[in-house]
Amino acid sequence: MLVHDINVAAISLATAFFFVELSIAPMWAVAMDIAPKYSGSASGMMNFGGGGLAAITSPLVFGYLIDFTGSWTLPFAGSLCLLLLGAGLAFRMRPDRPFETAVTARIAPVAA
Repeated sequence: MLVHDINVAAISLATAFFFVELSIAPMWAVAMDIAPKYSGSASGMMNFGGGGLAAITSPLVFGYLIDFTGSWTLPFAGSLCLLLLGAGLAFRMRPDRPFETAVTARIAPVAA
């Protein structure tokens, strides 16, 4: 986005992809930490949202934005913003609090 040399751009993209892929193992671990009884469902929802849905929509959105603006800057800037948002939201995750406790704390007891 900011570099016009093809070699530097290729190395930068490869390095960025390497560091993004380093987050895969912790994502699977967090899904199992947060909902140990439902780790299969939690992992499946994470896999659908992060892998399936993003893989379907990102080429469409990228293609539309590139056709609309004639530039790759906006799609890459949007990806950067989403990555930063994800990194920020990762600090809100509480694997020390089980999923069941968080859900039952929100449900008020029903008077019989």
